[in-house]
Amino acid sequence: MKYPKLFSKAKIGTLKLKNRLVMPPMVRNYADEAGKATDRYIEHINRIAFGGAGLLILEASHVNLEGRGFLNQLGIHSDSCLPGLKKLVKVAHDHDAAIAIQLYHAGRQTHSSVTGKKPVAPSAIPCPVMQDKPRALTQKEIQKIVKDFGKAAARAQKAGFDAVEIHSAHGYLIQQFLSPYSNTRTDSYGGSFENRMRFLLEIMESVQKNVGATFPVIVRISGEEMVEGGLEIKEMSKVAELLESAGADAVHVTSGNYGSYAEGHLIPPMAIKDGINIPLAKAIKKKVKIPVIAVAKIRTPELAEKTLKEGSADFIAIGRSLLADPDWPKKAKAGQAKEINQCIACNQGCISRLFAGQDVWCTVNPKCGREIEFGKQEQSPKKLLVIGGGPGGLTAAIIAAERGHQVTLYEESDKLGGQLSAAAAPPHREDWETFRKSLIRQVKALPIEVILDHKCTLEDAKAGKFDAAIVATGSKTSVPKISGVENSNVILARDLFEGKVEAKGKVVVVGGGCMGAQTAEYLAVKNHEVTLVELTENIAMEAPTDDRHLLLGRLEKLEVKTMLKTKVLKIQPDGVLVHTHEQGKRHLPADTVVLCLGSKPDESFGYKLKFAINNVQIIGDAKDARRVTDAVAEGGLAVLGV
Repeated sequence: MKYPKLFSKAKIGTLKLKNRLVMPPMVRNYADEAGKATDRYIEHINRIAFGGAGLLILEASHVNLEGRGFLNQLGIHSDSCLPGLKKLVKVAHDHDAAIAIQLYHAGRQTHSSVTGKKPVAPSAIPCPVMQDKPRALTQKEIQKIVKDFGKAAARAQKAGFDAVEIHSAHGYLIQQFLSPYSNTRTDSYGGSFENRMRFLLEIMESVQKNVGATFPVIVRISGEEMVEGGLEIKEMSKVAELLESAGADAVHVTSGNYGSYAEGHLIPPMAIKDGINIPLAKAIKKKVKIPVIAVAKIRTPELAEKTLKEGSADFIAIGRSLLADPDWPKKAKAGQAKEINQCIACNQGCISRLFAGQDVWCTVNPKCGREIEFGKQEQSPKKLLVIGGGPGGLTAAIIAAERGHQVTLYEESDKLGGQLSAAAAPPHREDWETFRKSLIRQVKALPIEVILDHKCTLEDAKAGKFDAAIVATGSKTSVPKISGVENSNVILARDLFEGKVEAKGKVVVVGGGCMGAQTAEYLAVKNHEVTLVELTENIAMEAPTDDRHLLLGRLEKLEVKTMLKTKVLKIQPDGVLVHTHEQGKRHLPADTVVLCLGSKPDESFGYKLKFAINNVQIIGDAKDARRVTDAVAEGGLAVLGV
């Protein structure tokens, strides 16, 4: 076996596990409004369990309603949740996977719009992100929450779970008590380390009292809070030691809270290196004898195996990787790591949607959360035309071929991937190329006829006698009606990233959206003097929070000049005439002007095609210019409608 340590048997307390791979808790927003498991949730967990992970830890599940952090979060606050929880346990056990559930209370990291009442916390200090000022808990209320954790653990045991995990990380209620950053109490629950530790230890005692000493209890902790005045690894090592003494069977080491989320360690984006939190797990492991679980962007079996062999951890948690490819464990065990559909850490479909109050998707796996729809058998094979070899078109072709359809794909250019090559060109965006290569690998492995360097015509469509067509012709760069836009010193960002043109000398980038900001970084890294001009008062607002924060920090270090609330009046041979909010008209000297002003759908052929083929679906940017995750989802779902 290529990864013997990763696939060796192990134990957490009395719980025997078939391997050392753990699905960490991830809120999906798949439960109903009462916190009960839906058929969608159950089938999703069933699919992941089938993929071979040893232990599945279900998402942060509120122990009472005031502790809820998301509208469609799984609950364990009432016996009414038990029927659904029992079904979740069954599907895991059917595939020889152990299953646990995470017990949690959001504390101040929620909003009254979710809970229906004012958030509660150890102190009346608002979360810097949620900004809904909480009410400080009374000691009587604290004791009730302690009991709620114990009752929730009893429900978990009654439902048949193999273990529970106490969520004492990520800035939620228990960590709020632990940290002087959020706890300014002067009673027995605040001040000294011993007092701040009291709430967690009382919860441990309550849980054990309800489930017995032999029922495995895992505790998730943040090794570093990564905020000024917050918890650091030295103090958290002491926390881990006390948890071990209190009977914890394992510690699950993550990092951060909402206040430090943008630093990129809690759910690392593309720009953060793999295995960023492994050193924290290693530091904790030096202090305790109980197993340690490492987590956060451990995407490859090689890194997982290395982490175990070096003694940095005893178990490896892979979260987003199981959304991207639930068969990650089986493929790794079979020595087929190259076949894994790798998570690219784009955070578009998962955490960005979650924090927007939406259900979780996966950019590279349109079947994630749609297991029921994609699990239905195809009625009869069709002859399918796919136009466009970008992520949406390639996804449609792959899923259609997998479902037995006869697929012909036309791509106007001489290579597949659409805008993914351009997306991968800026610094720290290389994983878009990983996705492009993965799509091409899957296309080559299937009986798909690919016609490159040919623009599909109505004659082609008619001659093929297709039953249905999926149009994924993408978008075209928007070029505004600005005086001088036709000058030879004006280029498009997409052409720049695709290597069709080059920038010279001083550069003014017009448009401060995500692509404009990435263009500015791309050019600054190449030693161009760059000025970024944006009409609104913000840069890269459509980027995920952590990506945006890190990108803006890099632009500042690269000394990129940003001009907000600035309108371009005219492009001249030697620069750009602008009107600024504060200074009026100004001339910005530039040798090159790069336009990054968005895209517009390339949908015209799709509507013409409806005269040749009855069933035509227009997807992705051809329908409306948006994110890759939208194109991929629509590409997959379109196949179900042919």
